[in-house]
Amino acid sequence: MKQMYCALAIVGLIVAGCSRPKDAASVLADAQAAMGNPTSIQYSGAGMNAFFGQALTAGQEWPRRELSAYTRAIDYDKRASKEELTFAQAVFGGQQQNAQVAGDKAWNIGANGPVAQPAAAEERQLLIWLTPHGFLKGAAASGNASLASITDGTSNTVVFTALGKYKVEGNIDADHLVTRVATTVANPVLGDTRIVASYGGYKDYGGVKFPSTIAIEEGGFPLWDLTIASVTPNAPLDLPVPAAVASAAAPPVTVVSTKLAPGVWHLTGGSHHSAVVEFADYIAVVEAPLNEERSLAVLAEAKQLAPNKPVRYVLTTHHHFDHSGGLRTYAAEGATIVTHQSNVPYFAKTLVAPATISPDAQTRAQKMPMLQGVADTYELSDGTQKIQVYATGGDTHTNEYTLIYVPAAKALIEADAYSPGPADAPPPATPPANAVKLVDEVQRLKLNVETIVPVHGRGAVSMAELRKFIGKA
Repeated sequence: MKQMYCALAIVGLIVAGCSRPKDAASVLADAQAAMGNPTSIQYSGAGMNAFFGQALTAGQEWPRRELSAYTRAIDYDKRASKEELTFAQAVFGGQQQNAQVAGDKAWNIGANGPVAQPAAAEERQLLIWLTPHGFLKGAAASGNASLASITDGTSNTVVFTALGKYKVEGNIDADHLVTRVATTVANPVLGDTRIVASYGGYKDYGGVKFPSTIAIEEGGFPLWDLTIASVTPNAPLDLPVPAAVASAAAPPVTVVSTKLAPGVWHLTGGSHHSAVVEFADYIAVVEAPLNEERSLAVLAEAKQLAPNKPVRYVLTTHHHFDHSGGLRTYAAEGATIVTHQSNVPYFAKTLVAPATISPDAQTRAQKMPMLQGVADTYELSDGTQKIQVYATGGDTHTNEYTLIYVPAAKALIEADAYSPGPADAPPPATPPANAVKLVDEVQRLKLNVETIVPVHGRGAVSMAELRKFIGKA
């Protein structure tokens, strides 16, 4: 019996010695052999794309938008991708959308041709490596791929670093198919934000296997849910960079101040605006849009407009990411954040969330955020200057928003309900419901508004212009 055990042990050692040791390179090679190794791919289908960062209520899922058609083409070697979306209904950005990237150049195709998107290039490249074949190619070419885990013969996890800073993890199952790819990106509101792509229902297309279902979540909620109907491996993709895109750079942050009344300024100069109100001993800023870069510029301008006074308050109109992307900057400044009561639990978490991918001022300051919720009304006053904040039940854009009124200037600061276009533009045939509701709210609250101070649009306009816009002049 003892001799039998010894013989079996020797056989085991011989078999182990002859088998190929499992490492990242071998796992990736096995997967490429099983899935095929196309130089490019095109796939089409339909499903859902959600509106990231635009939840109706803070902390809820991103609003889902049904896709009647979806096509994506990728050339892995050129790091190029073209993504075409057709929504079932009209949505923000247009019912048909086209997003492209070629290396470090990104652009959208709009009604008037290509529009450079320099800030989107890095993430669009990263998303190529989150596709099944993209992950295998990116990991194999990275020179830093490692085998993170081996589990009971059913799956392996390979990890590599993409674009010098993104850790990308891919799960490869017992059939050598990529079933899940995940990474972490930076977000001005959420800090470190997970993107997780899940793949299933693989089918064979002339020796190349591709999933029939794609589900991607970002920030903890579904972002894409696609059913793939057709796949063409090695489909040619000619994606020359338009001349206007090749020479485009990210526009500098510009802040332009317009005085509306003593101690009240409208700060424009970009797609999103803010307002500054000076009090006897401090400054209040209304709206912290986009990101830290914008907020630092607004803060600097505010301190020039009202020297030697601290920015003690920042007030929000609503929670959407393009309107709250600078709140972490104000938290680091020590400002109290005045917002609708329903936003307080959400911001209490996001304002202390880790931001290691792109460390910001709050990462360095580690300030405990000060939040002032508004359930009905709230007022800042020094006896002369006032800001009155009114919580509302929202509209079709958001389930909550606050109207911010400065009585001395007879000015109402609002976002998204009304964004004034060119002065000579004709009014719409059908008044937008949210603009109508804004006027109704002003009447309900009995506010003496002479000037509308929008967060979007060409700048401050008269209340009479808003009334004309909705056909109630």
